[in-house]
Amino acid sequence: MGQSSTLRVPLRIVFYREGGDWIAHCLEFDLMGDGPSKEEALKTLSEAIALQVEASIEFKNKANLFSPADGKYFAMFAAGSDVVDGVLEISFRAIQSISPMIDKIEAREYGDAEAKLALV
Repeated sequence: MGQSSTLRVPLRIVFYREGGDWIAHCLEFDLMGDGPSKEEALKTLSEAIALQVEASIEFKNKANLFSPADGKYFAMFAAGSDVVDGVLEISFRAIQSISPMIDKIEAREYGDAEAKLALV
């Protein structure tokens, strides 16, 4: 039987508004979820992360896992306020001998005015 290994991944998420929706942007994967609330944006982001991780592992393309967001989103995260509401729930299906695990999650909200300046 093969040896199982754990892929530990810390995540940073920045929330910002775009139009009338909230965006939840995962910086490590450059993946986004959107919705009318932060909770809905986080839910769609969770689904995107699960699909990305599963596909990357299944097709043995670990390099595809870590494609970070543009630096301006890291700046938005650094300037944002801590967010404590919402839960990132990700269910991974069993894939080969690798068990992905989200190690640590930090989430921050970046305000409308600052977001418009940062994205210019």
